[in-house]
Amino acid sequence: MTDENPQDPRNAQDPQDPSSPGDPREGDGLAAARAFAAALFDEGTAVPLADGASPAGAGEVDGRDVCLAVAAGPGDAAGADAESRVRALAAGTGRPLVTVVDAGEVTDPRAFGDLARTGVALSGVVPQVSVVLGAADGARALLLPLADVVVAVPSARSALAEPAAARVVTGLDREAGALGGAELHARTTGRFAHVADDAAGAAEFVRDLLAHLPSNNRASAPRLPEPAPDPAEEDPDLADALPARAGAPYDVREVLARLADDGGDGPGPLELHAAHAPQLVTALVHLDGWSTGVVAPQPAVRGGVLDADAAAKAARFVRLCDAFGLPVLTLVDTAGALPAGEDDDGAPTAALAQLLYAYAEATVPLLTVVTGRAHGPARLVLGSRHVGADLVLAWPRALTAARDEVATATATATASATAAAPGTAEDWARAVHEAARAAGPEAAVRDREVDAVVDPARTRARLAAALRLLHRKSGHQPARRHGNVPL
Repeated sequence: MTDENPQDPRNAQDPQDPSSPGDPREGDGLAAARAFAAALFDEGTAVPLADGASPAGAGEVDGRDVCLAVAAGPGDAAGADAESRVRALAAGTGRPLVTVVDAGEVTDPRAFGDLARTGVALSGVVPQVSVVLGAADGARALLLPLADVVVAVPSARSALAEPAAARVVTGLDREAGALGGAELHARTTGRFAHVADDAAGAAEFVRDLLAHLPSNNRASAPRLPEPAPDPAEEDPDLADALPARAGAPYDVREVLARLADDGGDGPGPLELHAAHAPQLVTALVHLDGWSTGVVAPQPAVRGGVLDADAAAKAARFVRLCDAFGLPVLTLVDTAGALPAGEDDDGAPTAALAQLLYAYAEATVPLLTVVTGRAHGPARLVLGSRHVGADLVLAWPRALTAARDEVATATATATASATAAAPGTAEDWARAVHEAARAAGPEAAVRDREVDAVVDPARTRARLAAALRLLHRKSGHQPARRHGNVPL
């Protein structure tokens, strides 16, 4: 987008035209929504729902139809009705739904109920993306988490109450950002999946996101026609992306970029919730042209440990992929699961159960590569063969066991009738080494936890072959009202 010159006569504003971009009567909310819509839709494809200043309606994004709802302005009955009409259009035509929010409060309880019901009804049917360009307070804050992905700008805010009201109730004087600002929701609550620089940046992110998702749950995601590089080509330098010593920190995104089509000179994997629980990466990539979700502990941050936030983040992402038919690739190299009691009491166990549920319920292709450490409960909840993975590969450096090697050596020594611990440093080192050998990938193959040990250079080719084999996989669940997710 180019900057507008206020002296250019082509940018002159007609004060009598309510659809003029500079009309003060449309408010900042509609002006921001118009700027977002202009950046989102392919040029000349926007079809407004009705005459007026609002860009609500539909248009094309990379040639695909997308519905746009606008929740901006006073939040009166007319605005809520227009939003409901766009949602009905998305439901009836099977198009993705993007909702722009900027001070679009919902004051009518009946209108709120209608928006809540339709949001839930569309969940898992069409992709729902909310874009917060201003305030999303009060009842609107309750509707935001119903979307699959929430994108925001730095000035965005979402809270049940404005700072003045919160001060009256709690007696605490907090700034708007601390109460519900973009930084809070991106890092702490995880509600915002991405914070863009401005409306145009938010639109660009949404365009990239929709390029990875199908139009609805019965359609297939767009596939890249010519993956690059060729999956059949070996990558002899891939192993060098990891340190020689197991447990040493490294950036798993470098490994992911080498495995995916999106690496190299391309835009790279599209990461969601990058600022929240950064010890685990959730990203959308293309692998052999197929849109694929990736879950990967990040050894560069806290050893990739799974705490409550990381497990819940991964669980929601796996369910998003499963809802819209995207295969899930899990790269496993983690220090393990954070024991309950080391953060909120019981929270890690509950969140790990959510992650276990998400993988066990998934019917999409599940591929897992153990690139390093896979110990204890973490190895069970991260794409385990026994929980439902279709293919589990391991690199020669992988360590898979019920405990890590130090814990195994300690348990063995403690159980010994002759000594409480190895007698010398050399004895201890030898015991740890033996435990590490017993946890190697060959043992995991014998125990049927891993299908094959693969050279890192051949990993991309093996994954591509598996996706070609599994792309028509379908899962049939027994008849039921719904499962009871351990929320």
